[in-house]
Amino acid sequence: MNTDSSASIGRNALRDEPFYRTGINVAAVFIVLFASMTFFRIRDYTDKSLDFQTAFKLLAIGLSFVVPIASLIVRRISLSNRIVLVWLAFLLTLVASSFQAPLFSVSFIDSAAFVGCFLFCVWMATRFGETNSATLMVLIVATVAVLSLVVYFVNPELGRMRAWLGSEFGGNNRIQGIAGSPNGLGSMTAMALLLTLLYFKRMTPSVRKAVIVACVPVAICLVMTDNRMSFVSLIVCTGIYFINRGNRLANGLLVGLALTAMLIVLLSAPEFFLSSLARSGDASEITTGTGRAEIWSVVLEHIARRPVTGYGYAAATSILPLDPRLFSVAAHTHNLYLEVLFSGGLIALGLFLTAILMTVYEGVRKRCFEPMIVLFFFLVRGVTEPSPFGNMPSFAGYAFFLSVAFVVVRVMSAETAFRQKVRDQSAASIARCRAILQSARSPA
Repeated sequence: MNTDSSASIGRNALRDEPFYRTGINVAAVFIVLFASMTFFRIRDYTDKSLDFQTAFKLLAIGLSFVVPIASLIVRRISLSNRIVLVWLAFLLTLVASSFQAPLFSVSFIDSAAFVGCFLFCVWMATRFGETNSATLMVLIVATVAVLSLVVYFVNPELGRMRAWLGSEFGGNNRIQGIAGSPNGLGSMTAMALLLTLLYFKRMTPSVRKAVIVACVPVAICLVMTDNRMSFVSLIVCTGIYFINRGNRLANGLLVGLALTAMLIVLLSAPEFFLSSLARSGDASEITTGTGRAEIWSVVLEHIARRPVTGYGYAAATSILPLDPRLFSVAAHTHNLYLEVLFSGGLIALGLFLTAILMTVYEGVRKRCFEPMIVLFFFLVRGVTEPSPFGNMPSFAGYAFFLSVAFVVVRVMSAETAFRQKVRDQSAASIARCRAILQSARSPA
């Protein structure tokens, strides 16, 4: 199914429904996504008490279930697809793993929320289509970016990252705004810029102008987060986009030359090159992944004790901070694949990789170029960050599963079109046979 045909799905769906219903759907998207990506207070990882923000997030999780289930009941969306089934099998495995987690209630709610997240993304992709969904994501991120910039200057304690600076714990200049962390804000702003790049040509002229304005605070926030892995993921995905869109051979050669030049510099002056990339000026910050290498070694030791079933979803939040070799804010594995392995063991990791491979296979078959780049963004960023998993669904979770949902919708649309074509051909064949029989029976 080509891109234009896929884009028409959302336009037709919106055109066929009343304006007030479209408004309600947009409001539902805003509430669910805004709640998933914002934090309005500071508290310790171990503090799981119920407050207004937690209640707001729980309301959004409930809405993420109600909206798609209601659409399923009235048959506005469908889940009859093998990609959907394997992703649901993976997510339900995470839910089942919560029964062995140290904090069952937290683990269960967080993992179950991903089921709602996935269903909501399938609904969103079906109702709005790729371009409209991407536009909504960009505009919501822009809203968070503007509020984050305001909070950064008005309330530094909330808006700026707090971390160890030598022997003292305090704020620094990295913005976290209302996203909870610089890495979280970096991920969503980088993704918003990537979505703008991928779908800009398919937007209407008026929407393009709005998105261009929206990208200004988004880009500023991305720079201020100093989130290097989001930068790397964005640059890599942007490179893939331009290589695929232009002269692939020429662009590929340019990229190859640039990488070769960087490699020569790295090999000739590794200490200078790595120290220039480090925030502290210490090359070991890069070689150890800002302390991630030590975290990974401890995580692998824990995994070796329970390799098949893991410790339960989000169990790292309760287990890793208590390990004397780590520190209190090492609340996850800092790796997407280790996070899944730590949570659900080899069973969950096997299902996760199977779901990824099936999605990529169908995405390549149906030429889902844009969704594949979005998915690749998270697979690259997952080398140093656990997102989209590790906690409640955040913006990363919705962007991740929205890319999967785009592939699902294209596959189901292609299958529906194929079945309709077969029915039309069968009806035409039957009509021809009837005509032949009638002509044979009629007198000469």
